[in-house]
Amino acid sequence: MCTSFAVYSKEKAIYGMNFDTDDIDLKLKVYSYNDINLFYFSSLMDNKYRDIAGFNSEGLFICTQAVEYSPGFKSNCDENDWFAFDSFDEALKKTRKASEFFEILNKRVLSYPRNPLFPDLGLHTIIADKTGDAFILEEGNETNIVTPIHKDFIIMTNFPNGDFKEVKYNKVYGIGADRYICAHEYIDNNIHSFGINEAFEVLSKTSQENTLCSIVYEPIKNEIYISFKKDLSKKWKISITDKTIQSLDGFLSNNIIEITNEEICVNDLISLYK
Repeated sequence: MCTSFAVYSKEKAIYGMNFDTDDIDLKLKVYSYNDINLFYFSSLMDNKYRDIAGFNSEGLFICTQAVEYSPGFKSNCDENDWFAFDSFDEALKKTRKASEFFEILNKRVLSYPRNPLFPDLGLHTIIADKTGDAFILEEGNETNIVTPIHKDFIIMTNFPNGDFKEVKYNKVYGIGADRYICAHEYIDNNIHSFGINEAFEVLSKTSQENTLCSIVYEPIKNEIYISFKKDLSKKWKISITDKTIQSLDGFLSNNIIEITNEEICVNDLISLYK
């Protein structure tokens, strides 16, 4: 169960996310595709790494996380549907703006095969760009449910945003509603001076016992700030442009590592700095 957001303050975009789950292996990938540099945050699921969040050097952000739909929800997915995890590559490699995502989506419906043990659990996806455009995409009955950004920020936790389009922020309910309300109030109160520190404050306020990773991305500079296992006193900075990762706050020295093989396992990264 995770929290993610996009905030636009004084012509500056800031994206953030907490990844909350059991202790599993994580991987960071940075590489180039044509004229675009890409960053992927992936986790090991069912013996396969799945992309959970990603950014490209044009400032596009995409993140997929769990959502609990209403009991008995049926997406009526068929062979023409688009598996949610498969949207990452096309979105990050082919689009620069959130609005362009609909062009590659075309008439396909975003879907997520149900686990019989958790029939009401699915996925929803937040997509944002540095111009201020953002939306949340969810499954509907043979269609996509789109919730666009309202005001200067957008937040996604684990209830379906599409069910609360006309509802005041503090009246939402479901899994993650408390984190949504907390994030909404802090961002709204700090929108005029929102930056990296404020983004990490949101992630700190909405972190849980199983928060494995906190990520903040500043697309104007193409820089990512990342912390692991709720130890927000230690941060790394990743440059998408230079394809490097640097130890930052909480370390005795600021070492820079080139991501030469396009990817690095988080356990290996942490072990380098013990």
